[in-house]
Amino acid sequence: MVTLIIEGSAGSELTYNLAKDSISIGAASDNDIVVRSPGVAPFHLILQRSGDSVTFLARKRQVAVLNGERRSRGVLRVGDRVRIGTAVLTFKGFGLDRVEVDEESLGKVREQVPTARAISEGKQSNGKTRSELVLYSEPSKLAAARRQMVEIFRIGVRSDPVPQLRTFFDNVFAGRQAMLAWLDEEGQFQPIVSNWTGNVPRLPARTFEELKTPGRFAHIHLKGRELLLYPVEQSPLQSFAFLIVETGSDSLEDDELVLAELSRMLAAHWERVESSGSLYGPWEVAARQSVEEHLPGTSNGLRILRDAVLQAARSSHPVLLCGRRGIGRMTVAALIASLHPTGPLPVQVFQGRLEDERILRSELFGSGDADGAVGSAVSRAKGGVLVVRDAHLLPVSVQRELAAAIRSDLDSAYGPSVRWMATTDADVLALVNAGTLDVELFNLFHHHLMRVPSLQERREDLPLQIVGLLSTMASEQGKRLRGIELETLNLLLTHPFEGQMTELVAELRRLVSATPDGEMVHGRVPLAGPRDGGALGLPDEVGAGAGLLEQDNLKVVIPGIERIIIDRVLRRTMGNQSKAARVLNLSRGALIAKMKEYEIPDYRYLRRQK
Repeated sequence: MVTLIIEGSAGSELTYNLAKDSISIGAASDNDIVVRSPGVAPFHLILQRSGDSVTFLARKRQVAVLNGERRSRGVLRVGDRVRIGTAVLTFKGFGLDRVEVDEESLGKVREQVPTARAISEGKQSNGKTRSELVLYSEPSKLAAARRQMVEIFRIGVRSDPVPQLRTFFDNVFAGRQAMLAWLDEEGQFQPIVSNWTGNVPRLPARTFEELKTPGRFAHIHLKGRELLLYPVEQSPLQSFAFLIVETGSDSLEDDELVLAELSRMLAAHWERVESSGSLYGPWEVAARQSVEEHLPGTSNGLRILRDAVLQAARSSHPVLLCGRRGIGRMTVAALIASLHPTGPLPVQVFQGRLEDERILRSELFGSGDADGAVGSAVSRAKGGVLVVRDAHLLPVSVQRELAAAIRSDLDSAYGPSVRWMATTDADVLALVNAGTLDVELFNLFHHHLMRVPSLQERREDLPLQIVGLLSTMASEQGKRLRGIELETLNLLLTHPFEGQMTELVAELRRLVSATPDGEMVHGRVPLAGPRDGGALGLPDEVGAGAGLLEQDNLKVVIPGIERIIIDRVLRRTMGNQSKAARVLNLSRGALIAKMKEYEIPDYRYLRRQK
């Protein structure tokens, strides 16, 4: 018979004599020995006897502590002590006949009585022996910690767990440093909830690779200090978060149990932690204010866009911005990059286009050798943002390689090294259905798919947009403006702006340049802008010219005709003043003077749009 003595956490004890060759131990009722003690899994351990040898084997993802050493299997010798949870099993060898136990009537632990003494006695029932085990209650420190954890996470899903976690650290680890943190790209801990007051330890990358194995944690001896490092598995933030606690020999076992339970609760409720309003503190307020300043308006489309920008700013998932050309997709991408909680991220831009695939691959991923990879757009964007403009214009094969690169970066053990963004035309689903946009690439952006509404869809936002832009441009040019004349504002509000934000910004910049310091913005607005998303659309020259020719006053007719012709040529040459001057048979200086006199826009935005 195999003889075991099971000790509870507060001195309770029971002896088992078992004749079976395979003995299962755990908290579930189906085990041969049932131990319902803190830290004991439903099926925790198996003892196997082979002749005069007894070995133990921990169940999947469970471990035991053999004579102070964490083990998943081992050979038992007389006097060996195996700890599972708070219970300790002492192997006494074979044939110690303190209590005879029949397998069919083996006693089960049914409850824990806080003040009861452990009893170990044989009772005859129908000629068979029955054994019972009553353990002391768990230590008060563990019980209090568990109650606090339950209170933190059992309250409704709308509660904010972060402030309560701070209080938990202060209470349970009083006088010691503790922290919940995620690992950044450089292998440094970034605190989420912390009462840490010194330098945060920096560990080698192989340590974190080892901790990716389920069920592992680290006990670190670091310059006279002892630290426990416990992973929070399956957290969406950077793949893993970590609990780090300063410990000691007198509190090590208790800290292990507390961190084990806390990590499991955090993993199960991680979305609540990640979405906590207290997680970012002042950042949340400043970010929301910045978004409202850059995207003013009350339309429904703009409100949805503002909320999406805030969510994307605190996330690491790829972002896809859909909208018409010139609407400000790059402005929104730059805004997201500037709002990163750790500080503004640098932005690299790669323009998608139909070109030789080898050239595109070389520019985007590098030529394959070390020097070529360093100069690629992806390598330059590491630690920052890479925006692939008009991703649907790339050949499908290059899009698939881009999707593979993004997926590989997202699956990295330390989280993505690049913040990926892309822009496409407004109807992204039509692009996918037509095969212009690769479906695998599109699926990578399902977390943050944003549609930037056109100016025509948010006409009610134009007054606020114009006022904000005028203020920004006046600051850029070092001017004080008293406002904008009502007539000029009405002309701007009724203008079609087929060139979207690009055309609006160019027109406002022209008006501010023409306004003297300290005066109100005033001036004429062209009758119409470029049509068809940047094509050379013309104003209604026939109607305007006919109206002028009906007049007899040459001082009105000649300037009006000049303005129409200069406007037409400038749009045709996309704002190239030298080329337009040659076509008009004027010097460039004379052309610039007439552009100022007639308040004609320079139309350079047409080149940027193209």
